[in-house]
Amino acid sequence: MKRTKGRLTMLCVSLAGVLALTACGGQANEGQNSQTGTSESAKTKTIYIYQNKIEIDKALKKTAEAYTALHPDIQFSIESVSDNFSTGLKTKLASGELPDVFTVLGNQDLKLWQSQLEDLTDQPWTKDMIPLAKEGITGDDGKVYGLPVSVEGYGYVYNKKLFQQAGISKVPVTLTELKQDVESLKSAGIQPLVGAYMDWYQAGNFLVNMGIARQKDPLAFIKGLYDGTATFVGNEIFKEVADFIQYDFANGKNGLSTNFNNQTTQLVNGEIAMTLGGNWLQPTIDNGNASLETGLMPLPVNDNPEENDKLYAGVSGYWAINKDSNVKKEVKDFFNWLVTTPEGQTHMTKDMQLIPGFSSFSADNETIGDLGADLSRYLKEGKVYGSYNSYYPDGVAQAFGEAVQRFVAGQVDKDGFLQELQNEWDRLAE
Repeated sequence: MKRTKGRLTMLCVSLAGVLALTACGGQANEGQNSQTGTSESAKTKTIYIYQNKIEIDKALKKTAEAYTALHPDIQFSIESVSDNFSTGLKTKLASGELPDVFTVLGNQDLKLWQSQLEDLTDQPWTKDMIPLAKEGITGDDGKVYGLPVSVEGYGYVYNKKLFQQAGISKVPVTLTELKQDVESLKSAGIQPLVGAYMDWYQAGNFLVNMGIARQKDPLAFIKGLYDGTATFVGNEIFKEVADFIQYDFANGKNGLSTNFNNQTTQLVNGEIAMTLGGNWLQPTIDNGNASLETGLMPLPVNDNPEENDKLYAGVSGYWAINKDSNVKKEVKDFFNWLVTTPEGQTHMTKDMQLIPGFSSFSADNETIGDLGADLSRYLKEGKVYGSYNSYYPDGVAQAFGEAVQRFVAGQVDKDGFLQELQNEWDRLAE
């Protein structure tokens, strides 16, 4: 799930084929050696990390420097990429330069890369992985293949001050309440919503996931999509989600010409009351407007408060180890330091502002900010839906996002939109 300054498969895909799903936002890198695990000095070893959370690039490099200070014989080369991350990783594989450590999104992505990954089942920290984190990186063979980077969640990010100005005393948990609050915001001269519909990413990953996550058994529904026993067409939950998408777009402003940067700028500047987003936005808010008070609230699609009073959460990705790396032992030592020692854990929770996918330590509420604190509260209360993007066939998230764009532009009606979702799934699952 990504912050743009962001996964069961029933078919086999070769690594020479396609790999999907990137975040959006750019690249930050340090020069890396052409051969992983090598160094200019025979006395040092270099760990080459290729990862997709560009927002933690500086903090991760700071963490690596701290580890090198303790282990002078270990150096790091870190490349952080969000745009076209998957394409870049495939290119590195094809050129024989697969990094020592790289991000795997889990589930479908795990199946795609599993033959290249080191088995980490025997590592001490695996026993402390929370179920939400462990299930996504456990292969059909029961082995664990990666370290969970962070738990992330999304809903509406809202401006508490603007809510107060409009006389809104609590977050809405029904669609009727949401509509009333939107009218209150408008009456107070406040722009209630904005959506980044210019980009496919949020629509294809976050909005469509709402319909899958809210199914009685999301994994059974996904299995049904693969074997032809389930469909988007006529699905009552997806009809509700489609109505919600239309409402969100209609009460926003210039959605089809608003990208992520425009969206976050309006949020940080206090120009909008609500927008789709997650706890990954906290560093952007802290850097742009540290005094801005925000919260993370549900996305109500109907009038059932019990169904609606939940956020959507999942693991942002996993750091996996190249099984052919020359520095596998050194990477495992680094991973163990990162998640089992107080110093490493501090770097994860304070410097990188991550919510750990482990039961052995928790996020630092003072540093993860209001959004992280709200997510942590919902997680502790068990009030979360899952995030199922990593179960999609390759390319489906983008196709879904583009279908949402056509839907809100009025090019297809609700039934046509659901049919497009089905058509794209069938086409890309072949």
